[in-house]
Parts: sequence; structure tokens; C-alpha cells
Amino acid sequence: MKKIISQFVNKILGNPMVKKPMQGLATLVVSSFLLAFSAQAMDRVEAVQDAKGWKLQVNGSDYYIKGVVWGYSPKGENYNYNLYARSDEFIKQVLDQEFGLMKAAGVNTIRMFGIMPPRWVTYVYETYGIRTVINHLFGRYGFNVNGQWIPNTNYADPATRQAIKNDILNLVETYKNTKGVLMFALGNENNYGLDWASFEIENLPVGERHREKAKSLYSLFNETIKEAKAIDKSHPYTIVNGDIQYLDLIRALCPDLDILGSNVYRGESFTGLWADVKKSYDLPIVFMEFGSDAFNAKLNREDQQAQAELLRAMWLEMYDKSYGNGAEGNSIGGFVFEWRDEWWKYKQTENLDVQDNTASWANGGYKFDFVEGKNNMNEEWYGISRIGNIDSNGVYITEPRMAYDVLSKIWSIDPYRVSKSSYTQTIQNIDMEFLALRSEVRSLQSGGQQNAAFAMTGGSISGEMVLTGDKANIDKDGLNGIGFSTGEMVNLDFAFQPFNELKGQFTINVLGNVPQRNITVAAYGDRALPVVITNNQSITGNTTLNGNERVEIYDYEVNYENLDYSLSAFYHVPRYHWGYKGDFFGLLHEATDLEGMDIWNAKAPYGVEYTGKRQTPGLTVLFGPEVYWGANPKAMVKYDFGGSDYTLLHAQDIGRLGASSSATVATEKRLSQTTLYMKKELLGTTVELGGMTSSREKMGDTYDYLDGTNIKQDEIRIEDTLAFKAKLSRNVGDASNAYLGMTMAGLVADGGNPLVELGTKLPYSSLGNKQEVEGGVLFNYGTFTVFPRFLVRKNLLDANPTVASSVTGTNLNPGISPRNREDDPFAVLGNREANSAEIVFTYDPTPATSFYQWDNDKREDADLAFNVGLNYTQYPTVTDSHLFYYQQGQVNAAFGSGLAAEDVWLASSHMVMNPNTDLRIVANVEAGFDQSTGKPGGATRQFYSADAKAMINRKHIHAFYFKKDAWGPYDFHRQFDITYPMQVMYDYSLLLDSLGDEQLSSKWGIRGLYRTLDANAPDEFQNGANSSMFEITTYFKANF
Repeated sequence: MKKIISQFVNKILGNPMVKKPMQGLATLVVSSFLLAFSAQAMDRVEAVQDAKGWKLQVNGSDYYIKGVVWGYSPKGENYNYNLYARSDEFIKQVLDQEFGLMKAAGVNTIRMFGIMPPRWVTYVYETYGIRTVINHLFGRYGFNVNGQWIPNTNYADPATRQAIKNDILNLVETYKNTKGVLMFALGNENNYGLDWASFEIENLPVGERHREKAKSLYSLFNETIKEAKAIDKSHPYTIVNGDIQYLDLIRALCPDLDILGSNVYRGESFTGLWADVKKSYDLPIVFMEFGSDAFNAKLNREDQQAQAELLRAMWLEMYDKSYGNGAEGNSIGGFVFEWRDEWWKYKQTENLDVQDNTASWANGGYKFDFVEGKNNMNEEWYGISRIGNIDSNGVYITEPRMAYDVLSKIWSIDPYRVSKSSYTQTIQNIDMEFLALRSEVRSLQSGGQQNAAFAMTGGSISGEMVLTGDKANIDKDGLNGIGFSTGEMVNLDFAFQPFNELKGQFTINVLGNVPQRNITVAAYGDRALPVVITNNQSITGNTTLNGNERVEIYDYEVNYENLDYSLSAFYHVPRYHWGYKGDFFGLLHEATDLEGMDIWNAKAPYGVEYTGKRQTPGLTVLFGPEVYWGANPKAMVKYDFGGSDYTLLHAQDIGRLGASSSATVATEKRLSQTTLYMKKELLGTTVELGGMTSSREKMGDTYDYLDGTNIKQDEIRIEDTLAFKAKLSRNVGDASNAYLGMTMAGLVADGGNPLVELGTKLPYSSLGNKQEVEGGVLFNYGTFTVFPRFLVRKNLLDANPTVASSVTGTNLNPGISPRNREDDPFAVLGNREANSAEIVFTYDPTPATSFYQWDNDKREDADLAFNVGLNYTQYPTVTDSHLFYYQQGQVNAAFGSGLAAEDVWLASSHMVMNPNTDLRIVANVEAGFDQSTGKPGGATRQFYSADAKAMINRKHIHAFYFKKDAWGPYDFHRQFDITYPMQVMYDYSLLLDSLGDEQLSSKWGIRGLYRTLDANAPDEFQNGANSSMFEITTYFKANF
């Protein structure tokens, strides 16, 4: 095109008929056109070498990379946060803040872990002159292979190799003509991923223990780069290696590599890296990550000056090693890790709204806080800026540290244009004392010091006004039949960390008034409701006690951690199961439903946990009064042999829970349990085997059973305490997984909560007395999965029927009645005989945010993701009698008879919708036919329900539910078979700040509850006198 235009111009200029003024005008016009055309042409970026070393050039001009690793992660979010799912206006506000500060500092390039859409790559380049490295992570944290998310990438697998390669080639095709792209990078320390056991940062690997795996990795790097160059030859390609591990393999297997990219954490100096690379594989070096944290683990405080000093030394060395300075000449720049702190790096999914001070790995190169035998690298403190407060637009303000000021001065220098002696003097003469003072003042002004030994970290003030009424009272008293009450509550949050190894937090709850409700029969704060004490011997009669328990410690957690062990004391904070840590029988229940516990003012989980490290690796000890909701006082000891391939676990009750942990759930007898678990890979099949002995305390206890028409008695023996469990799972085809499980458990071989995954509704039970087989195949069709499953269970002994005592002649038939778990060593309840089948269809176009992840309602980033499930279960036999906790007598009581044989079913669907950036909808629908969980004799219920929640513009939240012929909202409703013809709820809340988070934002709202009544809710129905009831609450909550 240029050639054609040039020829055209020459003809014009050479035409004698064209006058000179016209020739001048034509030259001007065409030159402008050519200039504009050149501006639109693709940039040419290349690494060039001569005798003085290597340089990076953009369109022929020298370009030394002065970069930062950038990402926008607000408080309370982690790696799943997607800025580009927000509105264009919000994205622009974030980019303008961030890149405005970068431009002022002299940053010319960014590297990201996520992919910035092309339009925004161009925007930050055209607006701020900052280029972007397009960095595909190359399966470092898992990859989607044929529609299936594989968390641990196997680079030797042909399907995986092809999937990664195709994805990168599509990426190159997308970005090849995008203005502002500097280069393409592949991976992020994928070589370390061959060693590390998790996605968290660990100690740097020593040696090269996985050379065969590494060969597959590096060969795929080169295959991909070679094919990518056929699409785009105008940009260079690099990898992101962890230091220069496997450098010989890189040289041998990556001949098409243009630049050696490396993440390097060696401390103040990069030592012999420059010479090692020049000698082994003479390529230019770009540091894709390097830097220092700004937290002093030795002094347990922020240390901006230490970070700034180290970065100054690093950049001076990089300039020295650049082109034309007489050294190796192979430095072309780097990316400081990182632009801003990220509060999710330690533990990644926990404490996301707290900047954690825990040092998670050790590095002796950082001498300012290194102590032999202790960790000193604080992952959440690497930013050259901090996350500040949120502004009125919902953008978290970026607050520069001292390192930002120091680097601004260094980045003002072009090492290709300034002599070594000149830039050395300039860098060494930076007034560090002045900049340190400046940063301290800035910190004080912003309140940026967040590492006090003891501090109040936040809290909330809330209030509500409640209107209650029912038809009976309104018919009787008119408006005087409507109740009105108010409530107030204050929470105060505190944190402490007197030294680096010890830290904790606690919350104090203070109550004002407590509202009286009628539909919400229990809520947190009810502990302070008036208590009426009846005394028939007193002349004055009943006594009412007010002001009870106005102040309480709501929760606390204290952690002590060193290199030998960690010790945690916890009280009413979320705790997780050990299902993926060798607890094959589920003895440790998950305790994360704090809202459910709060309803009954339950304070689980409550206990202490010890985790061994250097001297006792694999040892975990847990004990406490209630280590999960409803647990007896208990001690648990777990030991993992060889990682988690073999696990021995013992649980010992050391007492009995004194009262129900909710309203009517029965307490359990003391028991002990011991399990052994093994997990191995054999011929492509994952084999899991487990054995258990349980309830040995019941040996010798007697029980009755019916043999034909004969009533017999036996006692519990050792074989009745034993259980065996096996599970086989393997990949079937390219994208399907199958599993088969079997359990055999003696009469009293009770386990714990089985691990429930992927939305199953199969009728699992923790109780013994069963032979059980289950299985399923997960068929994966890209974004769509189909998961049929089945479970078949038989009892070793059936439930007892009710046979009345009788006398035949001189023979007395004592009769027999259903067992219960209080008076008998075992009972047939949830472990009843069952034939169950289900099928679940799931549509999830973005499997990296797994549809069945516990917080998917918040994290799901697909426009639409949903499942549809159908479960059908036959219960061909009756049960024994369930128990309930009788509050007045403080004892367990039996219902007296069991549930009938029945066939039940459930159809359900869960949906998450993000139709645009300003609307998010989560919805559930259910229809079913099922039984009570306790009270016998009631009809099996066919019920329907639907609920939904919509967030609009991250400000307005609408929530509702509608239920027909369903049980009420509390467990005791189903336990006592209490249902309502209709239940309706609507809630509107307005978030008052820019956080856009339902839990963290201040808000006000109004909620209405309404239900109709019939004889299935006898206490409220009042023999027909009352047909409906309502509850209206207006509320506010101010978080600070």
C-alpha cells in the first residue's frame, strides 16, 4: 500500500502540468496520510544484539523495560476478581487512578496475571504511554481440557498440550494487531509448580527433581512459540521461569525463545545469574518478577525503607548489566513485584478483608529480617503501594510507599543514554532519609499503619423496628392486635499481634433492646429477651428477668506459628472438614454455618488445634468443648504418613454435650472412633481404602430384634464396631470421570458426615448397620456436564416394628417396639434401606469458577450458569424412632414409632445469571415429595418453593421466596412435620457505600414475611381461629 501511494505521489510531483504550489500541497497531504498510516501499522518489537550486548527495540528505538506487575484486587476479593466484568465507567476510573500514578513514576510497561481486553490495552497505551505484556499462564494453576477443569496440569498429556497450545494461538491471533502490546509471555514459574504441593508460594525448590516432567513443559513452550510466530512475528516471545532452574533444558528444548524471562528473588543482588545465562544460553534477560516485601518479620512492622533500599540496589545492578556498560550486557529491564499489595495471597480464600502479617516462606537473601530457622517473606506486603480506603466511586485508593518515590527517580534515567558513572552517582545520591520521612508522613496522613500490637479494626451498629400480627388478634383487637418492638446491636472488632508469631482477633457483641417476633421465632440476640421464672410457692407469683447477657464475646481466634508447629485457639469462627486430608469417614464435621448457629446462640466451633511441622510433620491434634456444631467434648489426633497417602485418625469423646445445640436436635452418647485411610494411584485408577472401629463403648450392650415372628435378644460384639469403605475413581475417555464406592459397617460402626460433592442429593448417612454401594459417571461435554449417580443400601438388621405384649396360655410374649439411639445401642434412621438414583445436568461455561464452589453465588462470572437435578429414592422399609431434645426436661425423648416406607423424589435447579455488568441474579427452584425427619404419622408432603436474589448496580438488592405446602424455615419444623399452605418473603435493601458487598456494606432495608396457616401448624392455627400471620421489619446496619 505504501509503495502504491509513493508511486502515485512521484507521478504527481513529476508531472509538468502540476504547478509547484500544488506540488507542495500534495506533498503535505500525502505525507500526512503516510504518517497516519504508519501510526496504524503494527509495532515492530525485537531484541537486537551486537558486541556491546542486548537491547530491546520498538520500531527501531531503544526500549528499556521499567515495569511493574499490576493487578487490581480490592479488599475482600482474591484471584477470581474480574475488573473487566464491571461497567466501562468503573474500569476507566480504576485505570485512570492506577496508570496515572504509574506514568508519573516513569513506568513504561506492565505485566499481569490476568488478561486485559484489547481495547483497554490500547486505552492505557494511548492515554498513558504504558505498554502491556500479554501473559498466558500456560496451565500453571490448572486448565480447561475438553471442557473439564484439570487443577494440576500434566504437560505430557497430548490432549492437555493441544488445549493449551490452541488457547495461546487464539490469544496471539486476538492481540497481534493491538496497539500497546510489547511482547507475549508464557507461564508463571511453571517449573516450581512441578515441586510445590499447592498454589500458595512455598520455599524455592532446591535442585532439579522433576527433569522428566520439565522436559514435557519446556518442549511445549517451544512448540507453542514456534506456531505462534507463524501468526505474529512482530512481537517477541518469552517464558516466565522460576529463576534459571532447568537452564540447560531451556537451551536444549526452547531454540525459538527470543527473551529469557525469569522471576528472581535472590535479595539485594542477582549474583551470578547474568554470567550463568550468557555462558549457557546467550539471550537477553527480563525479570518478569523481582522485588522485596515491605514488612519486617523480625521487627513485626512495616519497613518501607528496607524495601526501597533493596529495590534501589537491584535496579542499579540491572542498569550496570544493560547494553554498553562493559559487563554481560544482557539486562533489558524488569517488572517489580508488585505495584500494589494484595490481601489474598496468604491462604488465598480466607481473611480476604485483612492484610495478613504471616511470613509464609524463608529467603536468606533478604537479610534485613532474615533469622535462621524462621520465615521472613510476607506475601501480602510486596506492593510499592498500599491498598487505601475506598472512594465514592467504589475504587480503592492506591497509596504510594517510599519505594514508589525511589523508583520514580531511578526510572527517570535512560540507561542507554546516560553514562554508567552518571546514573550511578544519581542513584546513589537519592536522599533516602528525606524520602523515608516523606513516606512516614504520608502513612500517618492516610492511616496506613496497619500493624499495631492491639487495635480496634472495625465493627457495626444495627437497628430494626418490627411489626407483627396475625389474623386472630387483629380480628379481636383491631390495630391494637399489631405488635411493635425495636432492637439495637453493636459489634466491635479487635485485632492484636504483639509479636510476629502470635496474632488474633475477637468481636464483642452488645445488645440494646431485643425485638419480639412471631414468624422469625429465633434470631441472634434473643439471649437478652425477658425470662419468666415460675414459682408456685411465691406469693408474688412469676418473676421476669430483664437485661440478660447484654454483652458477650461473639467470637475469637488466636494463632501462634513457628517453624516447628502452629497452635490455634478458636471460638465461633469458621472451621473446615478434613475430607481432603485423610478423614475418609468424615469424623470432623465442617463448621461454617455461623448464621445457623447464631439463631440458637450456639458457640461452636470451640477448641484448640495443634499442627506439627519440622519435628512432627503430619501430626494434627484437635480438642475442645464443641469442635463442631453439636459435637460432644472431644479430642482428635490425626497423623499423615508420607504426605496424605496414609492417614491414621482417632477421635475420642471425653464427655457429653450438656444440652441441645439448637432447639430440638438430640444430643449423642459418648463414643470413640479410629480410622485408617490409604490413597494410591494404580493403573490410572485412584484407589481409596479405609477401615474404622467405632463405638467400642457399646460392646456388651443388648438389643432386641424380630426374627420372623420370634423376638430375640443379642449383644454388641467386636465385629459390630468395624467398618470398611472403598472408592475407585478414574478418567473414562477424554473428559469423563467414573467412580464406584462400597461401605460395609457393623451395627454400631457410626462414622461422621460423608463428603458431599457436586450438588448430590443422595441419602447419605453417618450411621452404621449397612451395606452400601454407590457409583456414578460424570460425562463432560464442554460447557455442559451430565452426572448420573446411584446409591443402594441394605441394613444388617431392620428396624423394629411395634408388636404389643400378649399372653398365650402360660406363655408371655413381651412384645417389641422401635429402637431409639438413647435407650438402645443403635437404631435404623437415616441409614434405612434405600434405592436411590439421580441425574444432575450442569451448564457452566466458565469452569475456572467452579459452579459447585461454596462461594460460587458471588464468584461466578458466566452470563448464565445453572444446574437441573432429579433424585428419586425408594425407602422400602420403616425406620426406628427418632429422638428430639425436650427442653423442659433437658433430656432426649423418643417419638415412639418410626417413619413409614415411602418413595420420595426431589426436582431442583440452581441458577446464577450475569446478563450485564450491573445485574446479578441467583435463583433456586424446588419441587418434591418427602417425609418428616422425626415425627411419624404425618402424610408425605408434596411441596414447591422458589427463591431469588437480584443485585442491581451493586446498590439495590431484591430478595424473595415463595413456598407452597412446605415445612417452615427451621429444622424443628420438618422434625415435627409443621408445614404451611403458603410462605412468602420479600426483602429490599439499599447499600449505602460503594463497596457493593452485601455483607460488608452499610445498608438499610425492609423485609416482609407472610404465611397462611392450617391444621399442619396446630399451635399457630389455633383450631381455625387464626389463618395467617405477618412480620414486617425495617432495618439498618452501619459498618465501620
